[in-house]
Amino acid sequence: MPRHILFVDHSGALGGAQISLLQVLERLDRGRFTPHLIAHGRLADAARAAGACVHEMRLAQLRRKVTAPLRVLRGVVQLITIIHRERITAVHSNSMRASIYAAVAARATGRPHLWHVRDMLRRGLYAYALCASSAAAIAVSQAVADVLPCAAKTRVIHNGVDLDIFRADRQAAAASLRAAWGVPTDAVLVGHVARLQSWKGQRDVIAAAEMVLRLLPDVYFAIVGGDIFGDAAAYEAELRATVADRTLSTRVVFAGHQEDVAAMFAALDIVVHASTEEPFGRVLIEAGAAGRPTVAYASGGVGEIIIDGQTGLLVNAGAPAALAAGLERLVRDPLLAHALGAAARAHVGNCFDIREATRRLEDVLTCLV
Repeated sequence: MPRHILFVDHSGALGGAQISLLQVLERLDRGRFTPHLIAHGRLADAARAAGACVHEMRLAQLRRKVTAPLRVLRGVVQLITIIHRERITAVHSNSMRASIYAAVAARATGRPHLWHVRDMLRRGLYAYALCASSAAAIAVSQAVADVLPCAAKTRVIHNGVDLDIFRADRQAAAASLRAAWGVPTDAVLVGHVARLQSWKGQRDVIAAAEMVLRLLPDVYFAIVGGDIFGDAAAYEAELRATVADRTLSTRVVFAGHQEDVAAMFAALDIVVHASTEEPFGRVLIEAGAAGRPTVAYASGGVGEIIIDGQTGLLVNAGAPAALAAGLERLVRDPLLAHALGAAARAHVGNCFDIREATRRLEDVLTCLV
């Protein structure tokens, strides 16, 4: 008889953590597990389509709220009700805010809590408390695991990617995207793919683009990503103003959020990744699955995905000039770019298949229930 697992996420949007969770929910062995999900908004809709039992609920924000204890109590009571009603046997939390609610509700009902750690943390009160209250922890990279104060109960499971998505021919859709962005068919297009957040490094990408364009004025850059959490309007305005002030508007395109990731990566020639303290970097395995070479900051979990000089180029974090040098090298040497992209595709296929990631998560759940 399948065990009922309650997955908890506070977000209603589809960021990297939520997409990774959805791909697991879709593939979870229904003969062994029945997935339930606490969610709302687009995440709830997508989870229903993936076959999960969705319980719509909003987990209130806690930071700098004097009413935080009351908010937690109300949310925990709701979770406890669902745990009992649905005969839940284990609780999995997928985000930082969700982990607080989930850990308390799991402890109150005597269910094991599985803490999926998708952020680079510090060894503060939050990390110690979650380690103590969780039966097990999953870290998305060794870099994330290394800072957790509970090594004995932590297992590293890298995020996976659905390779089939990137095997279909998306060239027609890619050509349409380039046309919409005003990028010529034969131009080299460098893409930075991430939601609009300062730690994702868009400022550094714009600085690197300016350096590259001084030497290679025919290259184009696409800033791909949107304000999916509704908190980056001022940051986006700053980025657009910077591009305009530096007279880069004819070569730097703001492409917004793109749903068709396979077509989007097919439209790009090179990917640049400029996050600092990156816990994993889902974009990197997607770029690799699409056969696209990447120039990336060597930060956090990035080195667990990219093999420097073999599947991409790693440069010192926080150095836009190093990004620019790496990009210039690949633009001037298309044979190298092609070789890195092909090797990245093979590497991702061997090491980051979503089916293997799901199987490893199932192994952890089996031990808990």
